[in-house]
Amino acid sequence: MTALVRTAFACWTSHIQSYMDALYFTVTSLTTTVYGDIVLPDISGRTVSVVIMIGGVTLFFQLVQVAMRTTKVRHADTSCGLQRHDPDASTAKPAGLH
Repeated sequence: MTALVRTAFACWTSHIQSYMDALYFTVTSLTTTVYGDIVLPDISGRTVSVVIMIGGVTLFFQLVQVAMRTTKVRHADTSCGLQRHDPDASTAKPAGLH
C-alpha cells in the first residue's frame, strides 16, 4: 500500500515527498489514527484511504482471532481419523463439531 500511495499520489500532493511520507500515511491510516497532516486528494485518494483503513481493521480482527483461538493437541484418533482435538477431548466429537 505504501508503494501504491508513493507512486500514485506523489505528484498530486506536496505532502508526500518521500517513501517515508507514504509509509507514515499508510501506517496512520492502517491504524485508523489519521492525524490529517497528509491527505490524499480527490475521490481516488479517499478510496485508497478507506481501503487502507478497512485493511487495518481486518488485520486487527484477525490478530484477535488468532490470539483467542484455543489450542489443539495431537491425539491420533482411529475412530474419526483426525489428528488434532480440543485439549479436554478424550474421544472424537460427533461429526460436524470438529
